[in-house]
Amino acid sequence: MKLKKAVQAVSAQDRLKRASSQAVSEHNTPGKVIDLEGESYAAVAASAIQASITGEDFPDNVSVIVHHRELFACIRRTLGRSEDHFNNSLCESDLRLVGQEQAAGKSNAFFVFTDDGRYCMKSVDPAEAAQLLRILPEYEAYVTKNPDTLLPKFYALYEVYLPRLRAPLWMMVMGNVLGGRQAVLQRFDLKGSTHGRKASAKERAEGQKSVLKDLDFVFSGCSIEGVSTEAERSWQQAVQAMKKDSQWLASQNLIDYSLLLGFATCSQDELKAPLSHVVRMEVKGDALGSEREPISGGDALIVYVGIVDCLMPYGWFKRLENLVCDAFLSADISCQPPKKYAERFFNFVSKLGLPPGELEAFTSARVQASQRPLGKVVGEFGRKDAIALAKSPAALVLVGGLASLVVAWRSGHLSR
Repeated sequence: MKLKKAVQAVSAQDRLKRASSQAVSEHNTPGKVIDLEGESYAAVAASAIQASITGEDFPDNVSVIVHHRELFACIRRTLGRSEDHFNNSLCESDLRLVGQEQAAGKSNAFFVFTDDGRYCMKSVDPAEAAQLLRILPEYEAYVTKNPDTLLPKFYALYEVYLPRLRAPLWMMVMGNVLGGRQAVLQRFDLKGSTHGRKASAKERAEGQKSVLKDLDFVFSGCSIEGVSTEAERSWQQAVQAMKKDSQWLASQNLIDYSLLLGFATCSQDELKAPLSHVVRMEVKGDALGSEREPISGGDALIVYVGIVDCLMPYGWFKRLENLVCDAFLSADISCQPPKKYAERFFNFVSKLGLPPGELEAFTSARVQASQRPLGKVVGEFGRKDAIALAKSPAALVLVGGLASLVVAWRSGHLSR
């Protein structure tokens, strides 16, 4: 009987220890637990990656290439992640899938989160993987020299060969910017541009899962005003880190990155227990403006911050996009040359701590100064809208008609 009680006590202690060490709020834990015995791309790929870490046999007809094993191990050590911790997170706990429908369907894009919320495995296209491999030595040198960087934390890259896919599946392991203990109330994705940077009604309809954009942040009266001198200093340190980060990204010819913000509430006791894998700071209770009621009752409002999606090169397609959209829609479209993108990004994030009225006046002036005549007609018309329009039946009919006229003209011209 005493032995049974002792076992129960140990089990209770273990449960308490696991609960206290849990990094992510259950409300933040995205997706559903993956059945690693399943046959979906995500399940087989995750199982194969685990086998590559543990040294076990791969599933039938599956193979994995672990890219730059030693260099990534060095990066993990630099970023404060031990091999045991990394391996245990990926192999000894449940994995959760976001994008299951896409993973089982025509698109293979999906995210796999570790159950402790610290890591995210993202399926990426070969071009994105190639960019990471291209910059990896410089990235390792940069994060070593700049430990306070807000750049994405790249921990590993796997090339997985599955029997049902002709091309390999690339899986990138990154840190989870929003992997904290507190449930995220509202997310923002900020690029520093104004054109097309307002969430649609459909995006807002997702509620707490919605990701709002630059103009939503500004014109809802949001801000990142620190609640204390120490909090203000923390934010200013983050701003200076982002200045260096954006300059480094420009030196690598990369654009389209964003500042991801996740606002959450926590108790004063929780505020005293930060986590090493996320960057957070306390802000004023009314920092979410009209998006949320001010925080009261002794709780604190915090914001998680980090740069995401930084592997887009400024190639010929982006140059063309900048040329056309800048000429006809707005001078403040998202797509800009790397140096200009970095300067605009820093100029915007450095003003997020201003009182809402000042930030709104600054942004309104930018909108008015940058808008082109056609941009005033079509309004917040972004690149995704242009792509959707180009794929629409009306556009196909128009293009087909123009092509027929060109063929007919050339035939008549040649017959003469």
